[in-house]
Amino acid sequence: MILWGSICDFPLFSVLQFVSSQRSSGLLEIQDYEEQGCVYITHGRIDAITMPLSDELFRERLMAAGYMTSKAIRQLYLEHGEDDVEHPVMATLLQASLAANDPDGLTELVNRHAAEQVMQLMYWNNGTFRLVSLEEKVEFPVVPTLSIENLLLEAYRRVDEGERPSREKLNLDEGICATCTLGCSEVIKQRYLKRDVCLWRNMPAVMKDPLFRGGEAAKRPAADAVVDLEFL
Repeated sequence: MILWGSICDFPLFSVLQFVSSQRSSGLLEIQDYEEQGCVYITHGRIDAITMPLSDELFRERLMAAGYMTSKAIRQLYLEHGEDDVEHPVMATLLQASLAANDPDGLTELVNRHAAEQVMQLMYWNNGTFRLVSLEEKVEFPVVPTLSIENLLLEAYRRVDEGERPSREKLNLDEGICATCTLGCSEVIKQRYLKRDVCLWRNMPAVMKDPLFRGGEAAKRPAADAVVDLEFL
């Protein structure tokens, strides 16, 4: 691992600027409460950005532009899967798309897609990132011709013009609560919900309480009701 940190402390656009200035190479892995993704970087330039939602959008663009058919794409996914970061499906899709003999048009599509994904990354406000080295460099047949600086400038321009990401990100508090299956109240949140952690959720008394353990808060029984407590 080369670099690691919290997105709350180091926004992704700052991380990308740093990686570009250092001409670093590797795989920038990002993850928050909603999704995870990978940014492939070579000598300070972005080769590709892969995330489940963005990959789906990229497939739709390839089909709309006539580079591939839905049948061919399904076949590639059956053969290669989609969870191998060292052999990403996007690289295979690009290789197959070159058969359309329109490299300039494909490069323009890749540039547009990369610019939109960088703009999406600007709205990440929580989670973690880490830059790791790959044993073997991942080769993408077509890569963005725009530098990280130009991609960031394009993202800033879109934001200034009022363009919003295709999917709004949860803020920090919403992200923490989105993964919680325990019932609580606004009073509890105000007192125990801290930056990147919920202190109430981790309390031994809460974890042992049968009213909260096991998925979600149950209705508290009446005072005269008999409750069978599980062995703790």
